[in-house]
Amino acid sequence: ILLFCLATMSFPAEVAMIPNFILLKELSLLNTFWALLLPTAANGFFIFLLKGFFDSLPNELFEAAAIDGAGPFRTFWQLAMPLCKPVMAVIALQAFVASYGSFMWAYIVCQDANLWTLMVYIHQFQIGNPVHLVMAALTLASIPTMIVFIFCQKIILRGIVVPTMK
Repeated sequence: ILLFCLATMSFPAEVAMIPNFILLKELSLLNTFWALLLPTAANGFFIFLLKGFFDSLPNELFEAAAIDGAGPFRTFWQLAMPLCKPVMAVIALQAFVASYGSFMWAYIVCQDANLWTLMVYIHQFQIGNPVHLVMAALTLASIPTMIVFIFCQKIILRGIVVPTMK
């Protein structure tokens, strides 16, 4: 399964657009926010990243939880999930950037203009406006990404710095 997830990373996103569109159409998710989020949130790289993180956790933690009487569900939610906050912050940041910067995918799956991403609006804006206004719009459009990064930065750095300090 992991090799299959890795193989999905070798193809550009445009290759998966037709199957993803058909899947979303069959699930009646076109023209919804889910159509924008689900394909970016479920990708092979995130699965590979999570598997690598969970494999790096020491087995002694899970054995100690089992000795203390914690079941698998409790071990996952009270032990593994708090430990994976940094990797989940990385995944959230990358999924946000991919969804927020999506132009072609948003244009394809959302025919309703109310659901378009900001990049589709900027594309429409650049058609009849001078370059300096388009550059100003792109600069303003980068501010939400910077805010999300600043929010996630503390969590990500805590996952990098704290485990190395002994």
